[in-house]
Amino acid sequence: MAKAKVIVFDLFETLVHDIIFDFTSGLLYLYEYILLEGTDKEEFLYYADTYWKNLYDKRSEEHSELPFEEELLDFQKKYGFKVNWSIEDIQYNCALAMNTTELFNDTVSTLEKLRTLDIPVYLLSNCIFKKNVMQRFIRHYDLDQYFVNTYFSADYNVKKPHKDFFQVVSHDISINNYSIQKEEVFFVGDSYTADVLGAKNFGFTPVFINRNQMNGMNTENYYEINSLNELFHLI
Repeated sequence: MAKAKVIVFDLFETLVHDIIFDFTSGLLYLYEYILLEGTDKEEFLYYADTYWKNLYDKRSEEHSELPFEEELLDFQKKYGFKVNWSIEDIQYNCALAMNTTELFNDTVSTLEKLRTLDIPVYLLSNCIFKKNVMQRFIRHYDLDQYFVNTYFSADYNVKKPHKDFFQVVSHDISINNYSIQKEEVFFVGDSYTADVLGAKNFGFTPVFINRNQMNGMNTENYYEINSLNELFHLI
């Protein structure tokens, strides 16, 4: 059995609890604070819900990613902005409007312990927001200090379980230590399809964090934990 020399974490529902995710709240934020006065609210929401929703729905077919930045720039061209804010600032505020989040109570203690064990930690997350936005998000929780590097699917136009996204972090791990084998990289995530099967198919050792203790999902009996504290029994 391979020993863990590197840990890669998923973000949402692994380290951070996404209490509420409501994409429409982000659109309403744009309408109220960003778009030019006189923008027709119903027309704007209809356009977003038809044209852009269709594009987002297609992501699952090929595990591609569509950055929210592209949607925002389209809105800027179509409706105009009444503020002179940076695209990054607007996206960050949209992310906060869409997501109500909190840290799991075992997140920081786990990351601290991994640091004392001198085990490198990376973050690989499916997300419609790019790294420049998400770095601010994880910095809000003071998590950035624990990661060697962070990767978000919006920067690469591909998402888990696609092998190309796992290759991004694997390449950087190899640069830092060429002797590390894929199976010595433990990937911890809550999505059985995206995280567990994606990591396994790439060659990483998957660890399924099943916080809600759902039965019948882990049919292949991969490593499974109910809290991050249990991770240390495996590594």
